[in-house]
Amino acid sequence: MLAVSAQTIRQLTVDGFFRGCTYGLLGAGFALILGVTGRFHFAYGLTYVLAVYFAFTFTFRVHWGFWLSAVLGVALAAAIGGGIERVVYRPLAKNAGATALLAVFVAALGLGIAGENLVRLFWGSNTQAYYGPKKKAYHFWDTVFLNFDVWQAASGVVIVVLLALMLRYTALGRRIKATRVNPDLAKTIGINADLTYVICFVLGTVCAGVSAIWYGLKYTVDPGMGFTPVIYAFLVAFLAGTVRSPVRVFVIGIFVALIEQYSSIWLSARFTQTAVFVVLVGYLAYTAIRGSALMSKFRRPARPSAAPPPPTHDVFLSASETV
Repeated sequence: MLAVSAQTIRQLTVDGFFRGCTYGLLGAGFALILGVTGRFHFAYGLTYVLAVYFAFTFTFRVHWGFWLSAVLGVALAAAIGGGIERVVYRPLAKNAGATALLAVFVAALGLGIAGENLVRLFWGSNTQAYYGPKKKAYHFWDTVFLNFDVWQAASGVVIVVLLALMLRYTALGRRIKATRVNPDLAKTIGINADLTYVICFVLGTVCAGVSAIWYGLKYTVDPGMGFTPVIYAFLVAFLAGTVRSPVRVFVIGIFVALIEQYSSIWLSARFTQTAVFVVLVGYLAYTAIRGSALMSKFRRPARPSAAPPPPTHDVFLSASETV
């Protein structure tokens, strides 16, 4: 058995928490889109990339301040996310009929590939450093982490909590939940389901854009950086459930990142992602077995409900007298 120091465990825990905040925020945004609209938005990775590249452009080519550039980059990416739903997915889904799910997925995949090539065309294929606030290291609990990690975690918590409060207590949140349950019925009671879809895409893209800004600051930016985030966003949203609270999705993201970090004790760095997908496969197997007839044999049979007593002569008599 491998001997692992307590300091290593603490560092892995801290790294897993901060990385999990990224996974959780991405998963919350993707779950909102997928759970409400039913669109498998694979181009989520494209909007992730665009947010940081727009901010990069505003900072270094237009020479605006970092914070203004970051806000505008996320806002512009969010507008593109809403535009994808309005201009691409919605007409395609209406025309595709029963094959709408597959058609939207293929379109999203095409947008992701074409968008990445456009990014390479306009910004180049090379990896580029993205600078903003000064990088600062903190030492706590015998571990090391960056100020970007703290800001990333704080922004993720704030956005997820605000999203959860919005869904629970506001009229917009009630419209989103009603549309998620039954879009057709929502339309009959006066809810604009099409507009609700666009709003969900905008909110979900904001989650992706904020995550991209912090990632770009901590590491670098490159046109292919959106592929892995969309995979983890789907994984976290699937494990947590697309109709669950954003807070639950966020916590599951942290759990997934911790598994990834702890698995590095036994696996090399390039195989740590495998452990996460093993968990996914195990979860799928568990849900399949739980829902099968095999598991029903081990469940305690439900007690038969007592049948109501047959109507007596007095009941019919009273009914006839009432008529």
